[in-house]
Formats: sequence, structure tokens, C-alpha cells
Amino acid sequence: MFRNAKAGPVTPVPLKKWLWRSYIKAALVPLLLIELGFIGIYWATSQVVYDRGAAAMTRISTDTLRDAAAREANIIAHRLQAVAVMTGIYADEAARALAMPADVPDEEKARHAYAPDGAFYTTRDTGNSAVFYSGHVPIGEAEREKVWRTVRLDPIMKSIKNADPLVSQLYLNTHDSLNRIYPYFEVLDIYPSNMDIPAYNFYYEADEKHNPARVPVWTDAYVDPAGSGWMVSSIAPVYSAERLEGVVGIDITIATIVRRVLNIQIPGEGFAILVGRDGTILALPKEGEAELGLNELVAHDYENAIQQDTFKPDAFNIFRRPELAGLAEALRSQREGVRRIDLKQPMIAAWSTVAGPSWTLLVLTSEESLLTESANLRSQLTVVSEIMIAVLLVFYAAFFAYLWRRSVVMSARVAQPLSDLEQRMVTISEGGTVSATHNYPISELQTVGEHLVTMGAKLDAANQAKSNFLSAMSHELRTPLTSVIGYSELLEVAEGKSLDGERMKQVRAISRAGWNLLRLVDAVLDLSRLERQNVRISTSSMDLMPIVASACDRIRPEAARSDVTLRVEPPEAPLPSVVGDAEMLSRILDQVLSNAVKYNVTGGSVTVRFDLGSPDMVGVSIHDTGVGIPPERQDEVFKAFHRLGRENSSISGAGIGMTIARRLAEVSGCRLTFESEVGTGTTFLLTIPRTRQGRS
Repeated sequence: MFRNAKAGPVTPVPLKKWLWRSYIKAALVPLLLIELGFIGIYWATSQVVYDRGAAAMTRISTDTLRDAAAREANIIAHRLQAVAVMTGIYADEAARALAMPADVPDEEKARHAYAPDGAFYTTRDTGNSAVFYSGHVPIGEAEREKVWRTVRLDPIMKSIKNADPLVSQLYLNTHDSLNRIYPYFEVLDIYPSNMDIPAYNFYYEADEKHNPARVPVWTDAYVDPAGSGWMVSSIAPVYSAERLEGVVGIDITIATIVRRVLNIQIPGEGFAILVGRDGTILALPKEGEAELGLNELVAHDYENAIQQDTFKPDAFNIFRRPELAGLAEALRSQREGVRRIDLKQPMIAAWSTVAGPSWTLLVLTSEESLLTESANLRSQLTVVSEIMIAVLLVFYAAFFAYLWRRSVVMSARVAQPLSDLEQRMVTISEGGTVSATHNYPISELQTVGEHLVTMGAKLDAANQAKSNFLSAMSHELRTPLTSVIGYSELLEVAEGKSLDGERMKQVRAISRAGWNLLRLVDAVLDLSRLERQNVRISTSSMDLMPIVASACDRIRPEAARSDVTLRVEPPEAPLPSVVGDAEMLSRILDQVLSNAVKYNVTGGSVTVRFDLGSPDMVGVSIHDTGVGIPPERQDEVFKAFHRLGRENSSISGAGIGMTIARRLAEVSGCRLTFESEVGTGTTFLLTIPRTRQGRS
């Protein structure tokens, strides 16, 4: 690697890439900068045009929105005025009815009865109104006479109901808690038994204190005790010469207002809201619920009778919502206007006061939808810009292709031979050989290739010589080692004069050393065969438990000498059969168990467990309580002749056992992994394929 004193190390790149980068720096970058400059000027000009167009469109759209709010408020005022006029007419008729003697057929009287709590009510529907005379006051002959006098109101109540689709119901309430209401419903199912009608807003808002002018007035939104849910009412007082006899009312439900009054076509994606005098949202369409985070109240649970006034909660009051404080102040101070607000998106609000009830029609629409026309203009400008960019991209794509072709042609004479030489080096490093027949067009590269062939041949010969030496030496060592082990065992059991204790220890030490050396020779032979890929595999379906048990039995004497406890935990379920080479599995388990015992601590333990969690594999887990393997040395566990710093310890071995175990696992279709923690121990996991159904 070359080093630049200022820039530091220089990372080498392929020849083709180096040529390509040179082309880009010399030709493409200047051209690209010029083109981008032109596009930038065009884009800035387009933005100025769009901004001015958007400002003009915004002014036009907000003026349109203000006009729409004023126009629709005027329409609503006329519709409500019509209801108010009918309320006044109805009040006059009620006053006349209460002042005139009754003339009621017997069949009409027959549908009235007393309730157990003293209330006087209608018992069945004949197409006329319903009556509920609360037991709040004693009901005698005079009270019944008042009921008969109000019967003559039924025709006008029906006419008013049928005349205007806004009207939900009509009623007459008297100072002594008589209620006549149309259309008919079962009053005992809804009204409280001792209902004090003058205590409700639909009565007292029309009395002398609240309505000294004695004209029809509108209530705010409330829950109707008669069972029609949330509504507003146009109410008017009914006076006799002596006092306030009662109040008449025409109800409009909130659902009706939303459906028939607020179905207004608003510029953009807008919607209209009806706001009461105190800031309460009287009616809110579906389109506005998400923006204000509210669900309009149109129905009510009448499981219990309404005992007192029930008005909308504070969440429905614009004057009490902090995020709408600016809009609330504007609504208080101006009868009409336009203002920008932020809800879940930037919006334009326009409002106008509805004459009569002094409600406010508030129209809201998203700022983005108002700028549709300017957005279309910007879209057209964007299309032009995209066409310019597309043309530029096509040009540069063709230019890139040309330069790329030139770089390929120029680098092929050098890069391709270099790539071939690199591949031949990889082949040699993996133990293969390369032919000497390849010719390169460049003489220097041809010389390198010839030297590479010579080097590969020498390395192959050296590797073969190493393998032959290992094989020959291993066979030569096995014969004397077998004799040493045999004679040492004969000495241990010789007849005649027995050996004393010290000499017996020496003989046994010779035997152990011989066996250790013999295992080392066998391991070297195994490693040599694996490197030459000279391993025969015989796979079959087999029971795993006997193989594990035999491996544990073979290692128990060594574990006992090292004061290490070896135990096998029985599996939670019967072990399935596995597929593999029984001899290789035994050798893998021997190596792993031997390591677990050798590198354990005095008094430690080795535990063998089974893992049946995988549907395709069976796991054999071997956990020891040794000192563990430091993280920085864990990648050396399966490398040959690495003992992780134990080279000079009293523990025998050459550092190739786990290498052999890993390679045996790979060639037999198994997998050997491990986890280790310093101070806790190490767990090796051997996973073996299960026998598939249908395989014998």
C-alpha cells in the first residue's frame, strides 16, 4: 500500500474503476455542473411564478369562502326564521286553546289514565299527540280540564310537523308540568315520574326573566328528556291575562341540522359548523369530527330518565379550547371574518352570524385545497422540469454508456489478465494446480503467469510431501507406541514378584503417555485425511441415545481422574432417530467431551442435554463449568494447533481435536457451534439432522 504524507493510506481500486473515475472527473462533472446551473435558474423562476400565483389564488379563495359563509348564514337564518314564525303562531293558538272551554269526544278522554305515582297520561296512540301531566302537582278536575282544552292543538301540531322537514317534534309545557307533545311516544317509558318541567331550559329560557320581549327564542344544544337525543328548540311563551301559562317549542335534532342544514358546498375540501352564542358547537358534520377530535352528539342513552338539564361538554366549546383561542377571540369581536388556523393541518376559517338566534356559521377548509389551481400551475411547471431532467438523464446515460465502453476496452488488455492471475492465485491457495498453457497479450503479465505456474507446482509438491510425511511418520510411530503400551500393560499384570507402589505409578505413567501419544498420532492422521478430503462417509438412520451413552462411558474414567462429574439429563420427550455416520458422531462427541473434561476445574461438572426445539434437527448440548474462553480468542477454537494460551500447561494435546470435530461435523451434514463466558463455562452444541418421514 502506498502512503501519502498528507492524505494518509491510499486504498487501491481495480483498474477499470480507476479509469472510470478518471473519465467522470475529467468529462462528466463539468458538464453536469453546467446543466444543473441551467435547471437551477429555471427552477427558481418557476418558484417565483408559483408563489405569486398562490398568493393571488389564496386571496380569491378566501374571499369566496367569506362570501360562502355569509350567503349560507343568510339562508340558514331564513330557514330558522320560518321555524320561529311557526313557533309564534303555535304559541298564539296555544293561548287561545287554554282560554276556551273544552269540547272533547269521549273516545279521546278514554285514552287517558292515572299512573300509580299520580301522573295523568295517554295510554295509546291514535295518531294524535301524547300527554304527560307530571305528578309533581295534584291532578284534579281543573287539571284534566286543561288537558281537554289543549286537545284542539293537535291539528296545528301535525300541520307544522308536516310543513317543514327540519321539525322533529312540537310540544306545549305548562307552569304546572303538563306536557303535550307530537309525534306520539310512550311517555311513561321516558319521563321521570315527578318531572318539574319549569326547571328545564326548554321552559325557563322563555320566561319573563330570560325573554322579556315575549318573542320566539332559540335554546342551545341539550339532551331532550322526551327521548329524541341532542337537539335545539325554538321556544315561545304562552301568556294569559294573569301570568305565564306555559311555553311552546319546536324541536330540531342535531342530526337533522347536520343532514339538512350543514350539507353546504364549500370551496375546496371544506365543511361548515354551527356555533352557539356561548361558543358551543351546536352541529358538527362528519367531515369536521376528525379535524376537531370530536364525535358529534346526536343520540343519547335513555337507560335512566333525564332528571336535569344536560348540555354539551367543554370539549365542544370553541371558547374553552386553548388551540382555538385566537379564533374564539375573533368570533367574539367580529360578526363575520376570515382567519388562518392550525388544526391537524393548516386551514382557513370564515364565519358569519346567523340573524335571529345569533348563532355563528363557521366554515373551515384546508389551505392546501384552496390552492388547487396554483398547485395545478406548479404541476405543469414541474412536468416541464421533469421533461428537461429526463432529456438530461437520457443524454448522460448515453454518454455514460460510451465512456463505460471506452473504459472497458482500455482496461480489458490489463484488467482481464490481472483478474485471471488473481483467480489462479486463489486456486493455488486452496491447494489446486494451474495449467501452463495460458497466454497473455502483455509480456510482463505472461512472465508473472509463468512464475505463478512454477510456484503452484512447487507448493503442490511441498504439500504432497507434507501429507506423505505425516502419513508415513504416523504409521511408523504407531508400531513402537503399540509395543510400549502393550509392554506397560503386561508389567501391570505380570505374574511373580509384584511391582512396588512407586514403580507401578511409573509403569502406569508410561501407559498413559503412550495412549496420549497414540491418540495424537491418530488425530494427525485424521487431519491429514480431512485436508486431502480422503474421508469415507456412510450415513444411515440411527438412534442417538446409545451413541451419546457410549461416548459418555468412554470418558467417565478420565472425568473421575480429574474429579469432574459427568451427567446426562434425560430428554423431555423420546428422542427421534437421526441421520448421520455413527462412527463420525462418536468421534465428534469423544473430542468435545474430552475437551470439556480436560479444560474443566477441579470439582467441576459436564452436563449433556438434548434440544428438540427444531423440527428438522436434534441438538446435543455439552456444557462444562470450566474457566471459559475470552471473547478475543473464541475465533481460534476451531483453528488447528491453537491451544488458546495453554501450550505450556500440564494439559496434554496438540490443539487439533476441535478442528477435527468441526470438519467431521461439516462433512457428515451436522453443525458444531459453541457459546462461552469467562468464569462461567462453555457450551458446545452439536446439531444432527432428523430422519425425515418416509426415509429408512
